[in-house]
Amino acid sequence: MLAGSLALAGCSSNSSKAGGTIPPVSSAGAGSGSTASAPASGGASAGASSSAGSGPVTAESLSDPDLGYTVVSIPEGLDATQTKILQDYIDYDKATWRLWSTGEGLDEALARSTGTTQEAIQNNAANMSSYAKPPIAIGVSNVEADADGQSASVFVCYDHTKRTVVDFDGNDITKKEKQTKNEYLITLAKNDSGTWLAESQTTVSVNQCDTKG
Repeated sequence: MLAGSLALAGCSSNSSKAGGTIPPVSSAGAGSGSTASAPASGGASAGASSSAGSGPVTAESLSDPDLGYTVVSIPEGLDATQTKILQDYIDYDKATWRLWSTGEGLDEALARSTGTTQEAIQNNAANMSSYAKPPIAIGVSNVEADADGQSASVFVCYDHTKRTVVDFDGNDITKKEKQTKNEYLITLAKNDSGTWLAESQTTVSVNQCDTKG
């Protein structure tokens, strides 16, 4: 989760609701972060299958309590392509959150990213000197695929207000000014196997978004 930046695109809005479910996809594609510091690291048919297995795709099913990673809301009415984009994005975001909060999973975070995001993950991991500690909560407000079918955009609000930071000795080095709610635009690119990879992220706003949509 580089959770610090993304890139604005002309996307139409989907309403976001905590209890919504989304349609199934043929395959399924996960950090505190910021593009340069640590990648951001979350309505329709009831028969959807989640990236983790069977059952409906909901904000709850995309969350990971063991990581302290909560998806508060997702858009309603996503089609199969948008669903796949969302699932792959969340998988990327969980992978990066795991990296920044535990120091583990660098290979997976790199495998789920490309472009400037992948470069930032590599550089930040090499210079890592602290861990971000849960909880973290996100709300996804919009998911859009571009007309070419090769790129996509996800708008997400990250609630960092309860996230803390410790150094490698366990000392709390949290900076209150970093405990914010940030909105990011994440751009993704589809690889040859059909997986959506996080490519770049741009900060849209600070302390203006709401994870509940």
